[in-house]
Amino acid sequence: MATSSPDLDSLRLFIKVAELGNISLAASAVGLSQPSVSRSLRALEECLQAPLFHRTGRGVRLTEVGEQALLRARALVESADQFASDIRDQAQAPSGVVTVALLTAYMRAVGPDLFEEVRRRFPGVVLRLLESFSVQHEDWLGTGRVDIALVTRYRKPSRDGQEVLAVSDLVVVGNPAIGGGGDTIPFRELASVPLVLPAAPNGLRVRVEEVARRLGIRLNVVLEADSVEAQRAIIARDRCYAMWSQHSVRQAGADTLFASRRIVEPRLPRYVVMQTTTHHPLSRASREVARILRRLVLAAHAHTA
Repeated sequence: MATSSPDLDSLRLFIKVAELGNISLAASAVGLSQPSVSRSLRALEECLQAPLFHRTGRGVRLTEVGEQALLRARALVESADQFASDIRDQAQAPSGVVTVALLTAYMRAVGPDLFEEVRRRFPGVVLRLLESFSVQHEDWLGTGRVDIALVTRYRKPSRDGQEVLAVSDLVVVGNPAIGGGGDTIPFRELASVPLVLPAAPNGLRVRVEEVARRLGIRLNVVLEADSVEAQRAIIARDRCYAMWSQHSVRQAGADTLFASRRIVEPRLPRYVVMQTTTHHPLSRASREVARILRRLVLAAHAHTA
């Protein structure tokens, strides 16, 4: 005998009850009576031919089957919501507010071009640009405050939703040139170099301290400064050195002002990653802006390669 499939409303109720662990609370949250929610759950269990909850005196808790069903139900509901959003978006031109978080260097390099192209191609889209550090961008993505963000990584990202746009090795940069010249410097030699580095939990600082511990050396950090502009001002005046990526040096025109040597043994790559929020489905407007941002960042790196 053929069995019917559960409808989305039943799955939404199931998810709400699972999240709250109480049928009465779930009923109140969705504006239904407790008996109607209970009937919906029983009908869902009959449809799936499996018990989804253990009923207790204090509420309900998921069975082992219910745990698996919850994962699938969430995926189905999210997919249906995305489907509806996609179709609505396709029926009209992209519109709405899209919030993008850019790192300082990219705000200068691609921010104006991003604004200009979005305004020209999608006049119904309002672009909101924020600027901070990678750690802050991660927080904003997690809470849904931003739709798209650029972040830096010092290990190759492996999670979904993290698209690597560019890779560039770290260099030590300043004046005068360090040591006897050459294009590279072994990491161990940094123990004798006065360094200007960002404070932890900055990803670069965490990574270089980790390498230093592994090699059994202590870095000579004479100043902590998160701002690249502050670092640049300090190394221009005093005999101390910053760690930037090769791309950042060229992008800021610092290769004409400072000497730099690429760090080796080990080599330390910096990854520029574009991420999108998982807090809510991306609108068509956000996806269009992400496509433009991707192309502009790739072009910026190709231009300074």
